[in-house]
Amino acid sequence: MKILFGCDGSPQALAALETLVKSFAYFRETPGLTLLYVHPALPYRGAAAKIGKEAIQRYYEEESEAALSGARTALTAKGVPFEIAKVIGAPAEEIVKRAEEGQFTMIALGTHGHTALGNLVMGSVATTVVARSRLPVLLLK
Repeated sequence: MKILFGCDGSPQALAALETLVKSFAYFRETPGLTLLYVHPALPYRGAAAKIGKEAIQRYYEEESEAALSGARTALTAKGVPFEIAKVIGAPAEEIVKRAEEGQFTMIALGTHGHTALGNLVMGSVATTVVARSRLPVLLLK
């Protein structure tokens, strides 16, 4: 089993990852786990011309590493093997695309809400992934 976990570095995502890792005890073999961080593209295409492509690439890399550091630390401390993937684009679309291209068995995501009403519905990324994915999607709190 190969699981693609969409990770944005938020406390909700880290809690969802913790729940996912606890469920590994139910499997005969530890599933393959890939953490995917999708950085939204900068909205201004002319930014590369103004500040340079190298500066933008450094920015994306630093932001990605910062977002993944908590998950990386938690998984390493627990001895859970994992891979990391980082892409730039629309989060929901990239999660679905990468899961299908990588022949993953399942997509796992955290859900979150900041209000009582928000807790009744999924976040927009989770909603879009569920709607567009042909693979099973496991939503975790």
